[in-house]
Amino acid sequence: MYAMQTPMTSAGETYERLAPFYDELTREHDYDGWTWHLEHTAFTYGVRGRRLLDAACGTGKSFMPFLERGYAVTGCDISPEMLAVAGAKAPEAELFAADIRELGQVGEFDLITCLDDAVNYLTGDGDLDLAFGSLARNLAEDGVLVFDLNTVSAYRTTWARDATLESPELFLAWRGKTGEDFEPGGIAELIVEAFSETGLGVYERVSSHHVERHHPRPAVERALEGAGLTAVGVFGQLPDGSLDSLADEDLHHKLVYFAQPVAKGGDTE
Repeated sequence: MYAMQTPMTSAGETYERLAPFYDELTREHDYDGWTWHLEHTAFTYGVRGRRLLDAACGTGKSFMPFLERGYAVTGCDISPEMLAVAGAKAPEAELFAADIRELGQVGEFDLITCLDDAVNYLTGDGDLDLAFGSLARNLAEDGVLVFDLNTVSAYRTTWARDATLESPELFLAWRGKTGEDFEPGGIAELIVEAFSETGLGVYERVSSHHVERHHPRPAVERALEGAGLTAVGVFGQLPDGSLDSLADEDLHHKLVYFAQPVAKGGDTE
């Protein structure tokens, strides 16, 4: 996962700390089911090839199902520590460290994914333009870019509450720091704390500070247009990973965008 943070903590620092615990934090996430829905929706927009770029790939949980389905996988992430976990799982994947706002020409991909609210971590003015420009540069003429964004509803609920997750040797605490009055376009914050047993009942405490920005749909579509892309489909994500064509900020915790080069995608839906 990609993160651009405030000066209080850098992206590298955040995910250096979280990398050993990220898979446990997301253990309940059904990546197989979710990515199946993403893949089959991409098929409806003409994707046929099997060249995948997973931008902000984190520990590889987002690309492993594609690898198992026969895709040639390239992945990048801003965190070397997250990439090290991914590389241990999938030595056959081509992985490298990169900031998605500054991604050079690394290939021509049939499908580019940027998942797990990675785009919400782009908090600076102009960051969307830079990231979409970088990703468009690597998209095949008939390829599809898929990314998800947290909604206002997500920030008013999940990011406003506390939660815990336990396993025999690890305790995770999610501390929401965003209010229920969160406004569109605002900045959201949370703290994830991991308490891991080091032996003899002694626990090490590791904290990671997360900062995200809500990106309203009009701003996203303007940035896509500036990168020569068009949103050919925008969906609300349902709890089982399936997609709802309604795409309502108040009903869904994520919106999922499918974008293509303008020459291929035509007018925005």
